[in-house]
Amino acid sequence: MIVTDAAAAYVGRLKSTRDPSEHTIRAYECDLRSYSHFVASRRLCPKRDTTLLAYADFLRTERAAAPRTVRRRMACLRGFYKDLVRSGALRRSPFSGLELQLPRSKSLPRGLTRSDASRLAGAAWKAGSARGVSLERKRFPAAVLLLLATGIRVGELVALRPCDFEPESGAVLVRGKGRKERRVFVVDPRLRGLLARFASLSHGKSLLGPCGEPWSTQAVRRDLRRFAVEADLSTAVTPHMLRHTCATLLLEEGVDLRFLQRLLGHENIATTAIYAHAGDHGLRRALESARLLSILSARA
Repeated sequence: MIVTDAAAAYVGRLKSTRDPSEHTIRAYECDLRSYSHFVASRRLCPKRDTTLLAYADFLRTERAAAPRTVRRRMACLRGFYKDLVRSGALRRSPFSGLELQLPRSKSLPRGLTRSDASRLAGAAWKAGSARGVSLERKRFPAAVLLLLATGIRVGELVALRPCDFEPESGAVLVRGKGRKERRVFVVDPRLRGLLARFASLSHGKSLLGPCGEPWSTQAVRRDLRRFAVEADLSTAVTPHMLRHTCATLLLEEGVDLRFLQRLLGHENIATTAIYAHAGDHGLRRALESARLLSILSARA
């Protein structure tokens, strides 16, 4: 079995059946290319479970890959071999019966502090409501606010069309991973008003892209870094950090984990549960609200 050819066929089937994002496709191609090179350079048999064990050990020791990277690459390979079995190219997956102990990441998702999030939102509001500024220049500040308020992914943001926004309810139709659709809601009247103005430009192909034209995720990442610097943030801000920030702050404000799961588009609530850690702000407010010593003193 030649891994390179089989990997190319697998990626081709993924494109036709699951409609993954360009970022996902690049990640799969990179992971499979790394595995293919490892197998060829070590002259190992890709049909054996010992090869998988050797590759996992290679990632952990020689490459010093992060636990999350190791788990992602092995998950990619599991899907790759499962597809080979399904297509009849392989009789049995080397993952069958394999007890693979993979490290788990202990780090929490990285987001902005409450003060940095406030500073970024303030800069976006200032740019989005400035007088004498064209509506076109208000598109990106509105995008920043939408990312902060709803936690949608950058790929979901760039895919939004004018018809995906309902001005009356503030609902936004989001197309997530695996072609799954969900609705999120813009509850702030000022942001809703801005989005309504963009949506009224029905000739546009993109709700928030420049001049109503589709934009790339790379462009959003680049412009966000620049916008954060102009807002005096010392942190290199990414769109995914705004997703983490939204999730963490909403939990601290008391939003139920199940609602947060729907908002973020997580299939499994266990994925959402990684945000269920008590931040300092939420913990202090919870303790102040409980007034435990005051209650105990009153009952003494």
